[in-house]
Amino acid sequence: MTKSTTAVLLVLAFSASALGLAAVSEGDINFAIDTAVFSIGVEDTLLLEVYQEVDIAQFSQDPDGMSLFTTEIILVSAQGDTLAADIWNTPVTWSESGSAVNCTLFPVFEGDWFLSARIIDVSNGLQGEAFKEFSVETPVHLSDVEMARTIMPAVEGSVNSLLKGNIIVFPAASTRFTVPGESMLYTYQEIYSLGGTEILRYSRLLNPEGTPIFARPPDVISIPQGMETVALLDSFDLSVVTEPGLYSLSITFTQSGDTIGTVLKPMIVEVFLPEVETAQILEEYTTRNTSGFRLLLNQEEAELFSRLDEEGQVFYYDSYWNARPGEHNGYLEKNRVVASRFSALGKEGWETDRGRVYLIYGEPDEIEADPFSTGQAPYEIWSYYSNEQEGFVFADLMGNGDYLQIFSTVEGEISYPNWQGMLQNVNRTGGGAGSIVDDDFAQ
Repeated sequence: MTKSTTAVLLVLAFSASALGLAAVSEGDINFAIDTAVFSIGVEDTLLLEVYQEVDIAQFSQDPDGMSLFTTEIILVSAQGDTLAADIWNTPVTWSESGSAVNCTLFPVFEGDWFLSARIIDVSNGLQGEAFKEFSVETPVHLSDVEMARTIMPAVEGSVNSLLKGNIIVFPAASTRFTVPGESMLYTYQEIYSLGGTEILRYSRLLNPEGTPIFARPPDVISIPQGMETVALLDSFDLSVVTEPGLYSLSITFTQSGDTIGTVLKPMIVEVFLPEVETAQILEEYTTRNTSGFRLLLNQEEAELFSRLDEEGQVFYYDSYWNARPGEHNGYLEKNRVVASRFSALGKEGWETDRGRVYLIYGEPDEIEADPFSTGQAPYEIWSYYSNEQEGFVFADLMGNGDYLQIFSTVEGEISYPNWQGMLQNVNRTGGGAGSIVDDDFAQ
């Protein structure tokens, strides 16, 4: 049995209530929900945050590559009374990888609760349901710990449902992590009513037997006088995990030698090691090129990569390509082409628009170029015919050899509605050759 298979069996073996693990759905749509309780400073009233995480690839997509799903969440007391319910639609761009995360908030009181969640694919009606039973206690000094895959600063005015203060916390609602592909774990926690004191935080990662495999020296946390609530962010490197299993993150706080609280958060860690000899791995990655690597990542992954130190970036880079056997040499070759063809005005090739597109989409099937027109700016049209006809237009608008992207048929790419007008030179003397019309990109 492989390590990967073992980890999958572990996921199925633990019930939703086991040691506080996430609730995993049943049915056609697979997703996970988890909860955390925070104080809001109102007597007897607490805030329950419900986190949802679902793989996008499960959903159907419309002709524009968009998916739409509905989420229904119901909170019921132990006596069977419905305390709260929420329902919303989530539109996402379909992709083979990546997940959608959401959060909803309910006021709640001490007691035992039952949570049900349902996700429905709006296009085909397929659905999945998850259920979770849990108890709520009023936190004296410590909130629950929310595990996260990424934490990043929020843009001013953001109304993201994952917003906490001035940061956005992307939850790991499944409480499941994959090593080495996803080796960083982030946490969010709150401390209450300890203003004017100094406390110590002890963080440990426990293996399935409860033995620490990672222990950090205590963090000294000084809380200013009068501050009732303090938000704590932290990160942990899961690369110390070498075997799949049920692990736990233990966080203990002490004050003047006395323990004031401990939070234990379980997680399932899946370990994936490609069946490749070590010598082959070392030989394959003797040459690395991280300069344009982040262009291959989505926004969340790129934000994470940029926050890693040099050693962490190398580890992330190697993990990325280990998960894509046989593709690394092609990436290095594209980097060589980009460096030799597209450097301009002190920019490295990957920093230019053409270099970026080449790294992401590869060699175009056809390039139409007009570098010498007297009637309009020099331009290039790149066409790709593999799946759907995709096109890009680049123009040397300043006459300095730096071709900027002004149009694309790919959704989400830079594309100006007046791109044809941008091509026209101010001092044009005639109609010029090679006029571009929209028919060049007819599907």
